[in-house]
Amino acid sequence: MKKTPSVATGESPNNDLAGQTNVARLYKGRPNIYGQVRSYPDLIQESLFEYINNKKYVTEFLEVGYGRYDISSVRYSESSLSAMAGASYDIYQPGAVIGTINEGYTFDDVDGQELDGPNKATGVIIQQATTSNVVQGIYSGGQISIKILKNNSFDYFYDSIKPIDVTFVINVTYATATGNVTKNITVNATLINATLTNDGAVVNPVQWYTFYFNNLSGPDINETPANATINSTYFQITQYESVAVGPFFSAVESSYLWIHMSGNQAKGKKGPVQLTWWKVDDDNNIVPGTMQSAQVNVDNNTGSYDYVYYTFKIKPAAGKARYAFTVRRLNNAADDNTVYILAAHAINVRTNVVYPDDTLVKLTVMETENASGIKDRKYNLLAQRLVISYNRSTGAVDYTLRASRSFADAVLHEWVMVAKQDIKRLDLPTLYAIADSLSDNQLGYFDYTFSDSKQSLGERIQVICNAARVDINWIGDVLTFWRDERVSVPAAVFGRSNMFWDGFKMGYSMSLPNGYDGITLDYVDPRTNKKAYIYLSVNTSGIARITSPTENAMTISLAGSRNQVQAINRAYLEANRLVHSRLSMTVKVFETTHVIRGAVVQCPDMYDNEQQTGYLKGRDGNAFFTSERLEFPGDMWVVITDSLGNFHGRYRAYQVSGNDKSFTADADTFDLNIYDGRTVQTPSRYFLASSDELNSTLWRVESSKPNGDDTQTLSLVEYSDAIYLND
Repeated sequence: MKKTPSVATGESPNNDLAGQTNVARLYKGRPNIYGQVRSYPDLIQESLFEYINNKKYVTEFLEVGYGRYDISSVRYSESSLSAMAGASYDIYQPGAVIGTINEGYTFDDVDGQELDGPNKATGVIIQQATTSNVVQGIYSGGQISIKILKNNSFDYFYDSIKPIDVTFVINVTYATATGNVTKNITVNATLINATLTNDGAVVNPVQWYTFYFNNLSGPDINETPANATINSTYFQITQYESVAVGPFFSAVESSYLWIHMSGNQAKGKKGPVQLTWWKVDDDNNIVPGTMQSAQVNVDNNTGSYDYVYYTFKIKPAAGKARYAFTVRRLNNAADDNTVYILAAHAINVRTNVVYPDDTLVKLTVMETENASGIKDRKYNLLAQRLVISYNRSTGAVDYTLRASRSFADAVLHEWVMVAKQDIKRLDLPTLYAIADSLSDNQLGYFDYTFSDSKQSLGERIQVICNAARVDINWIGDVLTFWRDERVSVPAAVFGRSNMFWDGFKMGYSMSLPNGYDGITLDYVDPRTNKKAYIYLSVNTSGIARITSPTENAMTISLAGSRNQVQAINRAYLEANRLVHSRLSMTVKVFETTHVIRGAVVQCPDMYDNEQQTGYLKGRDGNAFFTSERLEFPGDMWVVITDSLGNFHGRYRAYQVSGNDKSFTADADTFDLNIYDGRTVQTPSRYFLASSDELNSTLWRVESSKPNGDDTQTLSLVEYSDAIYLND
């Protein structure tokens, strides 16, 4: 029974027909499409959206596949993309220049947070630490640093990601006209850095924390002169619950930040927001001197109570780096004036991008404002591969790329253009002779996506060929082809004179092989892009097409088939094979020419005396003289090999009166090898039997193993023209 090659999909949604969506197939093979398929292209970067004029536009960059394609019928699910408001697409063939690609990376922790206004501040303390062991305090250049003996209560402020908005209290002394003043002052500030140092001792070193503050504000600090002395008696840091949202940290370096915000506001309401961003190091701490801020406005200018949406685009002065940012609402919040941060992206802009070997598609769609649920990406299109072909007249490869669904063109293109193999190692005349011999072009279609980088070239070639009932053989270093189909003449004829009893075996299945009672074959329906099924029942009444599977059906998944003609043809082939190919034989033969797998040979049953074989000892006109005595119990037919071992016949054979070692037949004129024991060691052979017996001696070679002594061991399965009744 012919084995269907295994198919490794690499998880391409083109092949996974259940719940198809666009996915990012990381570390998988690029889609390598042949023929025509309904393609769900692979995502090559994150979805990126922005709000323009209060509308949300989503942009996707996707890869159709390796190579060049004709693209048509671009859809979202079953809807034409061109019919969707605000939707557009651009196709970029290999080598095309893509002017701009905005490559966005989501801030994962931004997720629709509401921005409270100053009126929502609670004054709740998040963390507080106090010490009386101040070592040093410095007030200079609008900043204050406080050095203290390491105190575990300050670990939170040392470990926290900075900057942090805090309030701190210190004791200061400064001169006035009436004398020195010593008092505690309270300062609103930003904690921008903290360090841990020690005295260098190996054992029990003395350790110090130093905290650095900027953005100093409040009435106390405004009244304190810059030359004030910071005393060692008191230091306290307090972090209050803040109305600022963040900080949020990007996962990658970028040159731009896109911050997306919305408001649910009454007519004319405003929502001023301060955005503050800064460059961070590997530990997410601020890089000094990189903090910037800007005020943006989330305002309702629509003329009615409405949702409003904005995308604010920032180009930080610090260049390409990892950034953090916070968002702070500047006016009071109210039930009719709420503001949200929806999402944020770190953006890198790529210009004049070229993909030399791949076809890409850029899709832009306008999303609905109030979607009823989370939508899967279901963008799809009809892709047909452009491939090279073969000129039958000149015998040369035609490197002009054309749309084709032919399995032969797919084999040639995969071998030469994708795998970069030597064209001389491919038997192109045989490959294209098979393709040209098909009664219907659809029998040779191959529509499939290769997407598993681990799948070998040989496996891919086998999958391509299998759709057309074609198999492969290596003869030396040349890959050649044969098709599982009816043959008019056998490729070789063996008789008992060049067969050995050693290792001879025959097998017969009294019932259908493996107990199968039918065929269930699936293929892809091109109208629905879903699996469709052919069901056949096989029993004593014959083969019939039915509407549901039998209890113990042989199941076949015909990879690469998107047409019913091909699927039905294959299903009936397998059903007929169940009925008409139940015999098997293993035999050792004397043959110097290698018998290839797939060849049909004539070989007698060593136990069946009705099959008369031997070698020819001479010819006189239509009279042939044989090495063995012949019997003619009824109408007899003969096949003969010539001096080159080629098959001739079948001819009607007649008995010769008075000579039981001869027959007559109206045979063509051809040279014979007549054994003389000296110059001719391999004589021409004959095979004489009734028509039915002659038919029963035809076999398909499943394997051939040379034994190193001019003999071969053949594994054979029964051949019958009845297997191909539906061709």
